Amino acid sequence: MVEETTITTELTEEQIQAQMIAAVTAGSWSEVKRLAAMMDKLAKAEEATKKAELQKQLESLTADVKREFDKVATKLRESGKYDGADGFWYADDFGEQQTSCRIVKKQAKATGAVAGSGKSSYVADPRKSGEMLEVVGDTVMFAEDTTVTIDKEEHIMPAGTTLKDAYNYSTNGGWRNRVRMAIIKAMDKAS
Repeated sequence: MVEETTITTELTEEQIQAQMIAAVTAGSWSEVKRLAAMMDKLAKAEEATKKAELQKQLESLTADVKREFDKVATKLRESGKYDGADGFWYADDFGEQQTSCRIVKKQAKATGAVAGSGKSSYVADPRKSGEMLEVVGDTVMFAEDTTVTIDKEEHIMPAGTTLKDAYNYSTNGGWRNRVRMAIIKAMDKAS
């Protein structure tokens, strides 16, 4: 029977594997189970370390990117072209391969029963999605099979998916906003 060892120092993956082979050969299944748990713990620790390193790199990169965008934002703001606006939003979602930008002006809060009762949209356009879909709903949004991410899950939109099909595919806010932007573009082209 394999002698169970007391761990005083952390073992490497190779050391654990060697002990596991010896335990299997000896038929010591409780030792195999214990070593498998150690291997799992080691793998999780390595994954956590890699994740922490990546997060640290992303934090540094975020600061660099922010500095670059701050330069552009300052230049745009100082140009005077955007006087009267309260700010602008720019997004570039690498997974969606799509950018969006909007200039915003804060509006006075509504009072009375109307306040907070309406649905909001990320895209500032007064036209209703349903009304626009009646006009351009048959427009093809995806000409070829396309992988999209909705609620952190990948979905394949088949070739020929129309704006109406895409809009009805999911009620996820980010997805609906993406489809709404495509609907607005189609409406603007149709005008």
